[in-house]
Amino acid sequence: MTKEFYSVITDIGLNKIEEALSNGTKLDLKYIAVGDSNGDYYEPETTQTELKNEKYRTEITEISSLSAKALIPVSVGGFYLREFGIFDSDNNLLLVGKQPETYKPVETEGSFKEYWMKVVISAINSEVISINVDPSIQMASIEWVENLFNGHTHSDLMPIWLYDTNGNGVTDTCEYIDGGTFTDGDEIDIPQPPSVPELIMSTTIYDKNGNGIVDEAENIDAGEF
Repeated sequence: MTKEFYSVITDIGLNKIEEALSNGTKLDLKYIAVGDSNGDYYEPETTQTELKNEKYRTEITEISSLSAKALIPVSVGGFYLREFGIFDSDNNLLLVGKQPETYKPVETEGSFKEYWMKVVISAINSEVISINVDPSIQMASIEWVENLFNGHTHSDLMPIWLYDTNGNGVTDTCEYIDGGTFTDGDEIDIPQPPSVPELIMSTTIYDKNGNGIVDEAENIDAGEF
């Protein structure tokens, strides 16, 4: 058995392509599925109607005349990926392939990762492929979300000029907020700043402990107290 990695259009796939060309319609490529091949590689066959051992199937996120793309999320895993397939909306296997062995872990195993699956479909006549990007099934990566949180500020509610008592450019855990005095890592008391206008600090957002005011017990912007 060769260690070449490739894909083939199935007999069903060829029939669907011919029908689409004859009728002037488009293929409805809907799903990407992956499997572990029951523990070993095999050579994909045009007669296949399913994967040898499918482990996960998801909707295609993005499709062009050259490729189809989908995300296997962090929560899915605990298996090896050795085979893949593209299915239409009627669950017909149109293309099947062999890929380099890749393990998809889950968090309980001590490691986890997202896995973007990109399948080249240039072998299918581009005239019968409906190009589509569906924003309703786009998924944000962990890195993107972390960057969003790290860069998040409440500039309208947390004016730096009023709260940045240690002068580091952000409102963080060393600052005095409304009702308390905090200390830095050297246990140096931060002087109390001027009184704070009530309208600037919305209790619906910042009053985490429900005592009616925004005080030193709250989680404010960039730090936890």
